[in-house]
Amino acid sequence: MLALEFVDFSINNLTGIIPDGLFLLKNLTFLFLYKNGLSGIIPQKVEAHKLQVLDLTENALTGKIPEDFGKVKSLTGLALFVNQLSGEIPVSISRLPNLVDLRLYSNKLSGVLPPAFGRFSPLKRFQVSDNQFVGELPKYLCANKVLIGLSAYGNKLTGKLPESLGNCHSLEIIRVQDNQFSGQLPNIISWRNLTTLNLSRNNLSGEIPAALGLLQGLAYLDLSRNGFWGQIPPELGQLRLISLNLSSNSLSGRVPQKLEKAAFKCSFLDNPRLCSNYKLLGLRRCNATTG
Repeated sequence: MLALEFVDFSINNLTGIIPDGLFLLKNLTFLFLYKNGLSGIIPQKVEAHKLQVLDLTENALTGKIPEDFGKVKSLTGLALFVNQLSGEIPVSISRLPNLVDLRLYSNKLSGVLPPAFGRFSPLKRFQVSDNQFVGELPKYLCANKVLIGLSAYGNKLTGKLPESLGNCHSLEIIRVQDNQFSGQLPNIISWRNLTTLNLSRNNLSGEIPAALGLLQGLAYLDLSRNGFWGQIPPELGQLRLISLNLSSNSLSGRVPQKLEKAAFKCSFLDNPRLCSNYKLLGLRRCNATTG
């Protein structure tokens, strides 16, 4: 038992609490207990310092994330999503040197996101959505320029989107909707691998960058319910989108012709100064002045 390196009891009907002894196994490298009916707190004493991947997702776990997780320097993947965990993320976890994949979404976590995330490790996935976090996004998330997925929607995050995201060539997914972010978008020219950008239901402002039209892999673009103003860049018509939502902003002028009859799903509603002669868009008709 003490020599165990790999434990996988996932997708069973296990109930009750997690035995304290599991986290005392000094040779344990992988522990998978996801998709069960486990409850209670996660054992707070952790001596499994060789642990690389821990997955306790989709249970009914409560209480706080153990501080001792920050001592497991070998940890590359920590998945605790879809539980009922509360409290703050221990700062020590943000300083783990090998952390690549952090998935904590759909819990009851709160407080400020530790600012060091991404600074000391090659972080690729940062998923903290559907919690109660406040404050700003960590500015070092893409310090190592390998971040693939950023998901922080459904919190109470504020401030500007970190300028450092503008240097993140590896990004494929950004989903930070349903927060209170403000200011303008960072430089997006490097997001050449981006497929999904959802910034809806925030307080963002400024003009929609024409550089979005250069992101040829972009399939889903949602900037709705913000304070974007100015005209819709015609460059967006060059994209092979599946869905485009620019509704509920302060956009003006005419909808670019390539977008008026686009084959993909579009919404431009609730932009009082926006016009189109294509009736199906539900906008006011353009005149000689508006185009």
